[in-house]
Amino acid sequence: MDSQLTSIDQESLSDIRQIRHGFEIGSYSLLISEQTRAEVAKSPSVCAIPSTPDWFSGFINHRGETVPVYDLNKYLQVLEEAEDTQEWVLLIDDHPNTVGVLLKQPPQSITDPELLDEAITGLPEIFEKSVFQVYGHKNHQWFEIDHRRLFLALKKQF
Repeated sequence: MDSQLTSIDQESLSDIRQIRHGFEIGSYSLLISEQTRAEVAKSPSVCAIPSTPDWFSGFINHRGETVPVYDLNKYLQVLEEAEDTQEWVLLIDDHPNTVGVLLKQPPQSITDPELLDEAITGLPEIFEKSVFQVYGHKNHQWFEIDHRRLFLALKKQF
């Protein structure tokens, strides 16, 4: 009987796939760190805060918790205001560390990304300081971002 269980377990393991969540900011493809909780909300009401940078959108109420929301496209100045509406908010991490990112499109599921042995170059400075791995998926590079490091660096700017 044990050999049957071992056989089933090995078969099941070969079917398990790693699914990661990726999102795009301008032309940069970012991957959320493995084991990090993420959720998407469509068109939540964002409460703006006076005297903050324009790339800090404000706060949303998500399940009774206050969540800061950032507009990284605006931070990097990659939006064409008239065309680019951002109606999605990607919520990353568990409370009290949850942060929101405005997106033009919902995040993508990236299945079994391949870790690449490549230098991290060509990214904006704020991303370079927060990216620690490069992955490949369908001939496309994805930069795994340490969201806590990224948003801490952004908070220090205001």
